[in-house]
Amino acid sequence: MKRTGIITRTLDRPVLLERTLRSILAQTCQDWEWLIVTPDPALSVSALLEKHSPALAGRARVLPFRPSEPGKRGQPLNHALAHSDTEFVTVLDDDDTWHPDYLASMLRLLESPCGQSAGGAVCQTQVIEESTVAEGLQPIRGYVMNPHLRSVTLPQLSIVNQFCIHAFLYRRSALALSGLYPEDYPVLEDWIFNLNFLRHYDIAVLPDVLTFYHQRPGVLTGPDANSLFAELDLHKFYESKFINGQIRGEWRAGGSGPGSLAAAGAHIRLLQERIHQMESKIKTISEKTGKIDARTRELKSALLKGK
Repeated sequence: MKRTGIITRTLDRPVLLERTLRSILAQTCQDWEWLIVTPDPALSVSALLEKHSPALAGRARVLPFRPSEPGKRGQPLNHALAHSDTEFVTVLDDDDTWHPDYLASMLRLLESPCGQSAGGAVCQTQVIEESTVAEGLQPIRGYVMNPHLRSVTLPQLSIVNQFCIHAFLYRRSALALSGLYPEDYPVLEDWIFNLNFLRHYDIAVLPDVLTFYHQRPGVLTGPDANSLFAELDLHKFYESKFINGQIRGEWRAGGSGPGSLAAAGAHIRLLQERIHQMESKIKTISEKTGKIDARTRELKSALLKGK
């Protein structure tokens, strides 16, 4: 039995999938099994596995799966969990990548005195904005998504999902209490899973950038699009659906809990966004004011010289 199961959801993105595979093959820890979940195993997937067959050495399995409803992203993850038995689990979808030390570093953290009491571990993530597949996936700019990530608490996670799905490695045994991924949400399945997980287990943090979140903000449709940009309205709707459902359940039970935290978090996030917008406007005004002051000084200097 391999120690870590790597789940990859993919659908007709052969160029991106090969980049993801190369990231897996480059890991310094090679004790893993790759589980590829796809609705229709395309010839491109078979060709890719054949191409890298010597390096994969029998560690890849294709799990054909069609969700009961299209777009339910939690269902393929649970399908992979049901058809694997590794000690640890992590997810690396077909358009993201890892640093070569990701698996080794995360496992080492979970084996440390601090990590042994945790149900899983997370690390920091570098966002890489890039061009389209047709344009060669050229990097445009990059930044650390969560540079201040040092701990994970329920209040913090209720405000915003602090880490990417491919930056989380957890113990399979933790699923007994935390439960599986939600199967009735087309988006936010990782955030809801993370909140349920944190209700029962602590999550250790490795404050190193070991994962890469590839974004193509200029692509809003088609197979190359990121859901973050192509399905923004869905994210907002299902965020409110989740929060409202949690609070209704708490009201029926006569108390408060995670739903109240998530609701407060949504308000805090809205305030943070507005503060950020104001800061951006102030910065723009300050830069314009600085240019005006500089131009005024130039004009004064020219006038004095003219005298």
